Amino acid sequence: MKNLLLLVVCLCFTAATFAQVKVRPGFRAGINSATVTNLDNNSRRIGFQGAMFVNIHFPKVYELQVEASYSNQGFNQGSFSSINPYDGQVYRNPGNDVSIHYIGAAISNKFFFIPDVGLHFLVGPSLEINVSDNTNGDIIPIDIAFFGGIGYEFPMGLGIEARYKQGFVDVRDDFFNDNYYDNDYTFGSNDDDYYNGNNKLNSVIQLSVYYKFGF
Repeated sequence: MKNLLLLVVCLCFTAATFAQVKVRPGFRAGINSATVTNLDNNSRRIGFQGAMFVNIHFPKVYELQVEASYSNQGFNQGSFSSINPYDGQVYRNPGNDVSIHYIGAAISNKFFFIPDVGLHFLVGPSLEINVSDNTNGDIIPIDIAFFGGIGYEFPMGLGIEARYKQGFVDVRDDFFNDNYYDNDYTFGSNDDDYYNGNNKLNSVIQLSVYYKFGF
C-alpha cells in the first residue's frame, strides 16, 4: 500500500512538472561579422545567418533549444607581398573576399536568472558543414564551434540576441600550402612548415532577431 501511495505521489509530481514544460517552434535571422584568425591584413566580412529551432521551456529559469542553422562566414583580406628566401622571388596577394556557406546543428542552453524577465544568457556547441565556398575547395568541410551570448525576450515571443561563436577546427584544407593567403607561410618541403603553429579558426559575431510561435 505504501509503495502504491509513493508511486501515485511520484506520478502526480511528474505530471505537474511536465505540465509546465512548453515546446515551441520558431525561427531566427540576422547578420554575421565573420573572420578567420591569424591571417595577414585580415578584416571581418558581413553575411547572413538564420535558423529554425524547437525551444523546450522547463519550469523557472532554463530552456533547451535545438537549432538547424545556415551561416555565411569567411573573411576579407587586403593585398600583401612575401619573399621566397630561397630565390628572392616576390609573391603578391592582390586581396581576397572569401565567402563560406555553412549549414549545421546547434544546442543552445538558455538561462533566465530572473523568473518572468526576458533577460537571458546562452551557451552551447555547434557542428557545421561547409556546403560551398569560393576558394576552389580549399576550406575544410566541417567546423566544430562553441558559442555564448546574451539576449532579451519579450512576452509575445519576439526576442533579440547577440552571440559570439568560436571555431575549434583549423579551416585549412590545402590552400595554405602556398603563400596566397598567408604571409606567415614558411617555404620548405616539410608539411609542418606550412602551419607555423598558428591555427586559422572561424571567429563570428552574430546579431539576431527571433520569434517563438505560441502553439
